[in-house]
Amino acid sequence: MAAAEEKRALSREEFLRGTAGLAAAGTGMGLLVPSALASGQAKKGGTLHLVYTDTSATETSDPTVQTGIAVSQPALNNTYDRLTYIVPGTWAVLPRLAVSWKATADAKTWTFKLRKGVKFHNGKPLTSKDVAWSYRHILNKKNGSSAYARLSGELDPAGIKTPDPHTVVFHLTKGDAQFPIFAGTYQTGIYPDGTDPKKDPIGTGPFMLKSWKPTLGWEMVRNPNYWVRGLPYLDSVRAVYIADPNTKVQAVTNGDADMSDRIPFTQVNSIKQNKNLRLYTLRGAVFLDYSFDAMQAPYTDARVIKAIKMAVNRKVVMQAAIQGQGVLTGDVPELPNDPFYPPGRGIPAPDIAGAKALLAAAGHSSGIDITITTADVYPGIVDQVTALKSVLAPAGIQVTVNKVPTDTFWGNDWLHKPAFTSYWNHRHPKEILELLYRSHAAWNEGKFYNPKLDALIDAGGTTLNPTKQRAIFRQALDMVAKESGVGISFHVNGIHVAKKKVQGVVVDPQIMLVLDKAWLA
Repeated sequence: MAAAEEKRALSREEFLRGTAGLAAAGTGMGLLVPSALASGQAKKGGTLHLVYTDTSATETSDPTVQTGIAVSQPALNNTYDRLTYIVPGTWAVLPRLAVSWKATADAKTWTFKLRKGVKFHNGKPLTSKDVAWSYRHILNKKNGSSAYARLSGELDPAGIKTPDPHTVVFHLTKGDAQFPIFAGTYQTGIYPDGTDPKKDPIGTGPFMLKSWKPTLGWEMVRNPNYWVRGLPYLDSVRAVYIADPNTKVQAVTNGDADMSDRIPFTQVNSIKQNKNLRLYTLRGAVFLDYSFDAMQAPYTDARVIKAIKMAVNRKVVMQAAIQGQGVLTGDVPELPNDPFYPPGRGIPAPDIAGAKALLAAAGHSSGIDITITTADVYPGIVDQVTALKSVLAPAGIQVTVNKVPTDTFWGNDWLHKPAFTSYWNHRHPKEILELLYRSHAAWNEGKFYNPKLDALIDAGGTTLNPTKQRAIFRQALDMVAKESGVGISFHVNGIHVAKKKVQGVVVDPQIMLVLDKAWLA
């Protein structure tokens, strides 16, 4: 079952904040995980003071439930460890609590060997029963895990076996070549058998959660018995909620805060000029899209959609929408440097003449009027539509911007209006294809129904050979870029500001801020 085909209690807005990804199977044993890259210059001690704006009163200390917003990711994902680690930008999978894994030829059975000598914050040794308990917690729908739909579509609780204390076996109901990457997503933090992480936030991570009040702040302290020798460097991390994004930035630039969650794009250029500050950036963390429903006129004629996408000047739109703080893409929901990006796609230049010719062939020789519905649900998303209005006009495409309230957009307008905007976190192609493009998927924004694409998604999802898998997903991504009603001009960078003294932080799409090697100069 595709993740998008499972009805969920989790809201669209909450899900969008998540960064659940999938990636090619493999151990990548030749690479080092971030915690193994300790700097010889690093100094121990001190407290890192964080400030954040993205929060929710519903967030708990349960890693399987977190929705990926800024209040929870740094705290919970530095408190709990996962079986694997996903290398940003490559989809390689590295050992973490698991030291190795292997699959049967049909990718239905995955066997993980656990790292020995790891202890939880309460002193209990890590065993396979803890892993089984944590994954069964995800599979219990009443717990409300944001990973429930993804995992329940291919795994039953009874399919998790623990033949010995350091071996856990997952018997899937269908092949999943990307299962090791699921084991590295932020919702798969491991905690002790029999515990409720909402009440007892006990993990094996570099820090221990000391206090947790999402709409006020949180604090975590050093784990003195962390399984990576010599880490972490910091004594503690304290975070405080600040509602206004600009005030949050000022707390770092002029106040006592050391670092923030993601900042407004309008602040980036001035911060670059300040020698006392630094930026931590995650390239292409999110993409904004504009979608056209193929089941509603005038988009029932595929030539109209193709003409619109042909006429877009992506560079102009990105500059107007997000001050150029992103990465251009050719309607592909992956970054151009991603191994799955179709090699021949590139970043198409605007073709005004070609767009006019297509519109004329579709019966719109005098041009066409369209309306795009949008709301302030993500920075730059409304400005994106205003920019589209400008760049599409020369092709005879007249855009009316229909801005609606944010509190009603997801329920009344998204997926309902003929054309609308949205945003998605960067995901492995298997998952984003399942969610956004598979025929009759619940969140198929363009109503793109193509059995050939569905077959490619299925083939890529069960192919263990990396080269063959890459070729399959490249073909699928090229198809949706050229034929679907989803337009994507750029991916948005996730940018954090910090004082110059903040060293060793790794910006990560799953964990947000990897802090085990962070230190204060």
